[in-house]
Amino acid sequence: MNRVIVSALLIVAMAFSAYSQEEQHEGQQSLGAGLASAINTLTAVDESFVYDESKMVSIPQTNIRIQPPEYFLYSDSLPGFMHVGTMSSIQVEEVAGTSYVMISMAMDSAYFASQGMKLISVEPVVMHDGSDGMLFTAEMKLQGFVFERLILMSGNYHYTMWINAGYIKLMKNKMRPIVLQSMLTSKIYE
Repeated sequence: MNRVIVSALLIVAMAFSAYSQEEQHEGQQSLGAGLASAINTLTAVDESFVYDESKMVSIPQTNIRIQPPEYFLYSDSLPGFMHVGTMSSIQVEEVAGTSYVMISMAMDSAYFASQGMKLISVEPVVMHDGSDGMLFTAEMKLQGFVFERLILMSGNYHYTMWINAGYIKLMKNKMRPIVLQSMLTSKIYE
């Protein structure tokens, strides 16, 4: 999470820098307008997620492809996608040699509690390609914020896709639908 905060601060610093350069050229914008523009850019989210096969992205060192939401940027450190302005992320992992069904059976309230989270719900889902999956919803507190975490597991007998998404719970109505739609596009390509 510290990387997210540092990244957000770097983006705000870049916005100030861009504002300063623009002010030298035009001299007309106010600091408030520049900050408002930077904040709008940072928090931009396209709430209408539409599946598009051409936008699928391969996750390095895995057999997984996924369509990220608009404005989410790839990060090697996750690996996955981040939206710094909303402190949201989608992390994509692959577990080789194990079925997601076996892993899902071990994911109970005690497991989540051991990870500092509270399990809220477990529900079966259907992936965009028609395959089955399991969606876990949990909550955790981190640096004064309550985050909601979605954990999606799907795959086959040889690979499990383990996809974690997180966002501030206060932004649930805006972030959950697009993040979940993105997660459901994930697919294993062998």
